[in-house]
Amino acid sequence: MIQTQNIKGLIFREAENNNIRAIVDIHNSNVRGENGTNENGFLLAKISEEEVLNNLNNSTQYFVAVNESDDIVGYLSVSKPKITDEFLNQIVWEDNDSKNKIINHQEQHLYIQVLATKQEYMGKGIAQFMYKSLYENFPQTLFSSFIVTKPIFNQRSLIFHKKQGFRHIGTFQSPQLMDLQNYESILMFKDIG
Repeated sequence: MIQTQNIKGLIFREAENNNIRAIVDIHNSNVRGENGTNENGFLLAKISEEEVLNNLNNSTQYFVAVNESDDIVGYLSVSKPKITDEFLNQIVWEDNDSKNKIINHQEQHLYIQVLATKQEYMGKGIAQFMYKSLYENFPQTLFSSFIVTKPIFNQRSLIFHKKQGFRHIGTFQSPQLMDLQNYESILMFKDIG
């Protein structure tokens, strides 16, 4: 079982089934429009306990950050990306090297689906701790994540990922995604090698 501890007393570990409710609560408290502003970053849509359980049963890994009081203060989910040629062709790539790395090294590639913390723990290093723990537990891994840039802009996420050493390697656009017209997100990439 993956478990990392740091000096703040936080523990990073794989989520267990009894953590699903906390994961859903953290996720749904970070959905756009829930806090009146998107300045603290946001997730696009709410999830249910059934969706998390289904994801767990279909190769998505969930990790949680737990404090000294045994409270879950953040979580992230990762999976092996299921990249189709059709999807690859929809991305406007910044360079061919990045595209080739993603195509040719899928076994070492993890897609970061979600990173979220409890609202009251934002800006306290929880997300940095979770990413640092992820890097330590998955060395020699390529990490990717999409960040929404249009019609709403997740600037906090972009700044965070750049500070973590991620770089913009591609752009995905769609006339509509969910309720968002003229949707755009950028593909961020980090190679832990």
